[in-house]
Amino acid sequence: MRQTDIPLGEMIDQLPILAWSCRPDGTTEFLNQRWLDYTGLSHEESLGWGWKAAIHPEDLEKLTQTWLRVLASGEPGEEEARLRRFDGEYRWFLFRAVPVRDEQGNVVRWYGTNTDIEDLKRAETLLAGENRLLQMMAGGYPLADILDSLCRVIEENGNGCLCSIVLVDPRGDGLEHGAAPSLPLGYNEAIHGRPINPDLGTVRDGCLPQ
Repeated sequence: MRQTDIPLGEMIDQLPILAWSCRPDGTTEFLNQRWLDYTGLSHEESLGWGWKAAIHPEDLEKLTQTWLRVLASGEPGEEEARLRRFDGEYRWFLFRAVPVRDEQGNVVRWYGTNTDIEDLKRAETLLAGENRLLQMMAGGYPLADILDSLCRVIEENGNGCLCSIVLVDPRGDGLEHGAAPSLPLGYNEAIHGRPINPDLGTVRDGCLPQ
């Protein structure tokens, strides 16, 4: 088979990117197999405005408003939003759309792609968190505030993890609460003042040792 004999639809389905096309009014008419496999939605479920079901609720309004502005302008546009994977996990994607025009200059179709930028977003978040911590340390912020901010940076980049920092008291034989912004108050109170036990450790399997 010559390269020119390869069906266009088959080629688009095999592209290593999520691709789609829309009518002039912005309603979806086609999504490639990569898009369907990623979201777990059927082609019928995704047509029209059905693709919205795969967008993170916190990002849907922003993405929709950007899409409407792009449609009104008739110019290429882009926006970042989280897209739900078939297993329920959300990842950041860059949504891009370009218009296709007829000989009279009228928009007859929109072509678009979704590019996974999750790793880039995490790197940006981590860098911003590191800069924030450096500014706090240089600015003489209290240790409790710095440790709290450190925990939040880790949690933002840890995909659902909860972070705590436990300090050793000045005598070296007990524990002191350092920071744990997302853990229950009772947990932090139970940690504070506990003696150090090298045989049991401080926390095992997420529970306090007896």
